[in-house]
Amino acid sequence: MPERLAPPDPPLSDGVIAVRPFRAEDVPAIVAACQDPETQRWVPLIPVPYTQADARRYVLMTLQAWHDGTSAEFAIVHATTDTLLGSVGLVLGPNPRRHAMGYWVSPEARGNGFAERAVRLVARWGFENLGFERLALWTLPGNVASQVVAERSGFRFEGLARNWEEDRNDRPVDAVMYAMTPEDLVDAITAEDSEADPINVARSPKPTLAPVPRHLWAAGARVAPFVDVAALTDLAPGGMRRVSLADTDLLVAWTDVGILVTDDRCPHMAAPLSIGELAGCVVACPLHEGRFDLSSGDTVQMPTTGGLDADGEYHKPWSPSGVELKPEPPTTKMEARRLTRVHRLRYYPTRIRDDRLEAQIPILPE
Repeated sequence: MPERLAPPDPPLSDGVIAVRPFRAEDVPAIVAACQDPETQRWVPLIPVPYTQADARRYVLMTLQAWHDGTSAEFAIVHATTDTLLGSVGLVLGPNPRRHAMGYWVSPEARGNGFAERAVRLVARWGFENLGFERLALWTLPGNVASQVVAERSGFRFEGLARNWEEDRNDRPVDAVMYAMTPEDLVDAITAEDSEADPINVARSPKPTLAPVPRHLWAAGARVAPFVDVAALTDLAPGGMRRVSLADTDLLVAWTDVGILVTDDRCPHMAAPLSIGELAGCVVACPLHEGRFDLSSGDTVQMPTTGGLDADGEYHKPWSPSGVELKPEPPTTKMEARRLTRVHRLRYYPTRIRDDRLEAQIPILPE
């Protein structure tokens, strides 16, 4: 049988927010938060409409769960004013690898990093004091803001579970699944600390990861294992290099916005971008004057051959010198150039561990 859980005393805090058990005086703020349309949209289990009776029932349920040892539900509050900002909770499973986390933030408190702070505080408490070995989390597929919080806090994407849960109307809903291990949390905290280290930043450029677009992650990368890509000592600001793993050629680039890993091939002619020129975040193909923004994945300058851009718009051939090209007679070669699409770049999720750069690469083991 579960044992009674004792809330941390003193409450967990990082100086900006604190987490503590819910109290009766939190009811009005809970009602206001749970009447918000966005909260109701992304937390499919809360009642709609949401009343004071629902909030009182929720507070009593969380306190009972502490007593029963079935979950640890925290109110996220401002560290100095004790104003309610949201909720973060741990649902305890049958063994150290089956625990789960959930959270929500009040509308007026969103966009300030409060959820990420609370997630890290409570996750660390679970790993260090309750013996957790794994912590799971799920969101609805469209809840990008919650997914960003999860990933910045140290959770790793694991896949999509279909018909995972039922919503308030008993309809099945899919879930985007994440999980965190103690090592994942340490990696996330270490990365954040290194970025915020003013001494090292002043002494030399600190290796940080570029915030590449999530929707451009390569197929299969989010569930692939992290593999070693390069030593940080082999990289330099403004530099590029090719790394080949199995039959995959990677471009590792240290741009103005940080380090990223993408495929080492031009989106048009498959030429290696690693031998092109990098200016800030823009890399030039060594073959055809095409230029690509490594921070966004977009084409900055179409190739001289023209063709379709990533959105399907046609661009006619052009001359770098500005000389108007002579019309060509219709041929299969001309039609092939016209229909060639220049796609956006694709990226591989990366992390820094023990002065090494690692990336999630979907390759078959040898």
